[in-house]
Amino acid sequence: MMNTLTKIVPALLAGFLCTCLSLSQSIADEPQKVNRIRFYKATLEGEHPELYLTAEDYHQVGSPDFTADGTKLAFDGWKIQEGEKFASVQILIANADGSDLKVLGSGAMPNWSPGGKRIVFSQPKPAGIVIMNADGTNRKMIDPRGWGAQWSPDGRKIAYRILSGGRATILVYDLIEDKKTELFPAGESPYTSLFWNMTWSPDSNWLCFKGRKASDKTHDVATISVNGIQAGYKVHYNNKRAPYDDFAWHPQGDLIVFCPQTEPRRLHKFNPAEDKAPEPIDIKVHGRITGGVCFTPDGQYLVFNVKGEGE
Repeated sequence: MMNTLTKIVPALLAGFLCTCLSLSQSIADEPQKVNRIRFYKATLEGEHPELYLTAEDYHQVGSPDFTADGTKLAFDGWKIQEGEKFASVQILIANADGSDLKVLGSGAMPNWSPGGKRIVFSQPKPAGIVIMNADGTNRKMIDPRGWGAQWSPDGRKIAYRILSGGRATILVYDLIEDKKTELFPAGESPYTSLFWNMTWSPDSNWLCFKGRKASDKTHDVATISVNGIQAGYKVHYNNKRAPYDDFAWHPQGDLIVFCPQTEPRRLHKFNPAEDKAPEPIDIKVHGRITGGVCFTPDGQYLVFNVKGEGE
């Protein structure tokens, strides 16, 4: 009897330990809810919202931008959970299905060239507008004065913000003619600040941007002709509270989407050809929409930021 117990007890103890270790490992492997920013996807009407991409250990992400063929997504991010600040921001790219995430190095607000071979972006230090290859090589500074660059859909121009004559203005750099043009005449811009992530119209003739007015410190969402204020300029939204610094222009050209600081926080859309106030898009997600937004190249979906613990 004693010999039997001597054999059974160790076997039972070993089985118990294996079960405990297996259970412990199973619990450790379970995904934990983490308060971070993720990319979600929904239709323009706000239907079928779903998680689109989680950027591994980059908990702060924004400025999404697809290649024209829709195969890759670029964005920026930093490890806020490790105490990193914006100064540590990195440029990341992934396949459109979220796979093969890569870090290309320091930089913010990446924007693809139409052919997807190069990326223009803002570099925090040394500050300025930089162009690099899509794999992160061959970085070239094109203007140390600039911030918030966007490549035009026709590939000919890059637009970004500079300070000129004591005011903020948009500079359009014609890559073909090697010519730089300010859209507001020097010193005549109504804005003390122009913010990043402006967007081009699909025909490359207009830009949509956010600016802080010198006269009353309110914030405009406006469009301006690439030929300058004299050729066309229109304010579509004005508020004391600044909307989020990102805008998306529909590939068909009839809608612009952005995120004002409303409660609840929702994306809004407006037609730049009409004189109607922006309307909210009813998207129901578990978390807070934080504003970074872009269209998929086919115009069927919005990709946007949501902060929260996930679903």
